[in-house]
Amino acid sequence: MFAVFMVKLPVFGVHLWLPKAHVEAPVSGSMILAGVLLKLGGYGFLRVWSSFTFFLGASGGYMLSVGLLGGLAACLLCLRQVDYKAFVAYSSVCHMGLALAGIFSSFLLGVSGGLYILVAHGFCSSCLFYMLYVLYERFYSRRLLVLKGCVAIFPLVRGLWFLGCIFNMGVPPSLSFFSEVFVLMSVGGFSVSSFWFCGVILLFSGIYGIYMYTSMSHGESLFGGVSHFFRLRECLVIYGHLFPLFYVIFFVSVVFWV
Repeated sequence: MFAVFMVKLPVFGVHLWLPKAHVEAPVSGSMILAGVLLKLGGYGFLRVWSSFTFFLGASGGYMLSVGLLGGLAACLLCLRQVDYKAFVAYSSVCHMGLALAGIFSSFLLGVSGGLYILVAHGFCSSCLFYMLYVLYERFYSRRLLVLKGCVAIFPLVRGLWFLGCIFNMGVPPSLSFFSEVFVLMSVGGFSVSSFWFCGVILLFSGIYGIYMYTSMSHGESLFGGVSHFFRLRECLVIYGHLFPLFYVIFFVSVVFWV
């Protein structure tokens, strides 16, 4: 039963279908896959989590280790990608590994953190795929070397790409940040060594997030001297993804204090 959810999540080791599906899929398929379909595996784990407490006490540490080891391996794979779509796909594997570790840490805080990672990743990853589609419409490539420095010639894209990358990294006060803090605290309560290992994963996720931003926003572009603009429809779609990641924390804080 758990193997089915691990493939759908996906966890590293049974993830090879995900980058291939993202690279070949159209933008609508990538957005639905990242925003909805990948969350079904995490939803399945959350639904059966309370029914398998005996398994969590005996073998939950193995599932947590699979999530952490797979997350670190996915972070390292991100640093050697040459296709931006594959880049974002492998970052999804990293985040799903953290969600798996939080769910199987046997703490309610970790389960909440895993759920928040699923929600935040659904918005952020879908937004990144859409921005890559908008750039592909104009430059007909997703290669790092071709798109190097391309957002510098857009009046608005650099800021939107920066927000998408930092929300994918998990900076405060975004929903991604608090979800990763919850997972880090719960994993630390499970094992001190796992706490440091989870910290290494968050470090490398910050490294590949910075690399993803700087590779597209710095350097001399092959398309210099050409001015491009985002359409209003494209800006509204991107804003609709980024708005919940930033403002949902303020809404929850207001409701909590009231």
